[in-house]
Amino acid sequence: MDPVPRGQGFQLVTRETEVPQGVEQQDCYFFKAGDIAAANGLPNQPINLHRIQISQREGSHHMNIYRVRTIVELDPANGEFQPASNGSGPCFNSANWADWPLLANTQQDGTIDWTYPEGVANVIQPDEWLMLQSHFVNASTQKTPQNYGKVWVNFWVIPAEQVKYELGTIFATKQSIRVCTKNPTPIFDGSCHINSKTPVQVIGANGHFHSRGKEFRIYSWDGTSIMRPPESQRFYTSETWDDPPMTRSPELDLTLPPGSGIWYTCTYEWTPPPVGCQALDEFDRTKYSTPERLLDCCYTFGPQVDQNEHCNAFIYYYPKQDDVNCF
Repeated sequence: MDPVPRGQGFQLVTRETEVPQGVEQQDCYFFKAGDIAAANGLPNQPINLHRIQISQREGSHHMNIYRVRTIVELDPANGEFQPASNGSGPCFNSANWADWPLLANTQQDGTIDWTYPEGVANVIQPDEWLMLQSHFVNASTQKTPQNYGKVWVNFWVIPAEQVKYELGTIFATKQSIRVCTKNPTPIFDGSCHINSKTPVQVIGANGHFHSRGKEFRIYSWDGTSIMRPPESQRFYTSETWDDPPMTRSPELDLTLPPGSGIWYTCTYEWTPPPVGCQALDEFDRTKYSTPERLLDCCYTFGPQVDQNEHCNAFIYYYPKQDDVNCF
């Protein structure tokens, strides 16, 4: 993907990382926002991201960009490139970025090109660290045909005087999921309350699960009901686990009333694990301290495609709110 012209933004490019057969490669790249901006002719001022382009090779399981906050084990001080393989290493442990706000994401092959609505920008401070996380899979349920992964991201900016609204993002993850032989078709629900005194506009949404996932749904939610919203409130559906769609503006422009939020639902169907039930039970025992009598060849929350599951919702909206709680 061609870089952004000098003075209009900047480009991030990952290494060409090898992904041999049987490997899940998840790499974390750290970038100081202001340093990259300065190197591309931008002034030392807040970076107002208004358009993003993402291109990646086939085999990508996900590409997420986060804004670094609380440091646990994943630290920019340990190097700008921090690779990890097959579930082992700080770049695979989601607790290490638990409070890091989402900046951008995609799971799709090819190129994404998204310009936000007029006057909307994701405002990045020059002293912020950004973390680009790239996950390529060459295992049983997903393949990287070229055996090498690579990602390109273009950040296009607008001047401060054109910014009317700051973009907000939600990264919600349901970690109590269990897809087991004795409960082979479970459904799990989660919700996020946006504590806003004014309406907010949802302009982007997508969902993420692994190959046992059958349907991902996202609804507008009144913020108080404990039952799943009616189907008339559904605004996102995905039935494709390895290349899920992203619904975004201008097609998506959903108004949420003050004090409301979103509700998301993941439906699964158990299938025999490529790694065998013993591996699933061992992960269940060590990760969740599950008693032997309750082990049931369960896919539980975790990073690896062949032996774990996810139920993650990504939401983009404006104006940004500081009080958002997910349940």
